[in-house]
Amino acid sequence: MSSPPFDERLRHIALKVARAKEHHAQLKQVLTTFIASNPYQIGTKRDPVTRRPTYYVAAAKPVPESVPLIAGDAIQNLMSGLDHLAYQLVCRDTSDQPPNPRWIYFPIADDEPTYEAKKRDKMQGATDGTFSAIDALKPCKGGNDLLWSLYRLNNIEKHRLLLTVGAQAAGIHLGQLLSMHASGFSPEAVKALESMNHFLLPADTGFPIRGGFELYIGAPDEEVNPKLQFRFMVVLNEPGVAEGKPLLETIQALADEVERIVNVLVPRLK
Repeated sequence: MSSPPFDERLRHIALKVARAKEHHAQLKQVLTTFIASNPYQIGTKRDPVTRRPTYYVAAAKPVPESVPLIAGDAIQNLMSGLDHLAYQLVCRDTSDQPPNPRWIYFPIADDEPTYEAKKRDKMQGATDGTFSAIDALKPCKGGNDLLWSLYRLNNIEKHRLLLTVGAQAAGIHLGQLLSMHASGFSPEAVKALESMNHFLLPADTGFPIRGGFELYIGAPDEEVNPKLQFRFMVVLNEPGVAEGKPLLETIQALADEVERIVNVLVPRLK
């Protein structure tokens, strides 16, 4: 029986990556709808002793339960795409007679010694040339941290069901804050400050955001600005892997990295 053509080998990999992109698009839609629902209400209070105003989260809706599920599906498909790539590479190297077809995985590890010790077990039958090409990608922590985080997030999702996803404070509108203290500035200068689209990141993000979390404490007797803007962000928060990382941007970065790796290694399937 003849070996599958190049396009057929590539199709299995491309379908997995394409499915991950569909999940990313779905995730974006769900989060856009969630943010549009105005999930975070801001309140103010004034300390009777210090006379300082405090802006705080008066109410916070939880992030929809579908969000970590969709994110996990995207991550699983990206990792599966790499495993499919590994399978096709071994098949190509062995004329479609892999010695252990039920145990082929794209080799990624927590450190370089572990990677070197286990890579050949995960792709039995692959040639030295294939391993050299994969080695160049440095698929371990400290080598390619983005690829390593995909590997770790996928393991977390598989074994614990849900990724830790929630919202956190992502900043106060810097221009508005500066304009509140711009006494003596011209109206044009104040307007220019207010039009700035920069947010000052807080030291404490408050993950996961709940009602009562304090966002900003002003100066004594400072006038409350009901229009002061605060930004919130839905993030991944897996300690040691992805702590406070913007969810959508992280999934996109992982997808881009998987596509890059596929483009690097796919020529070996010809």
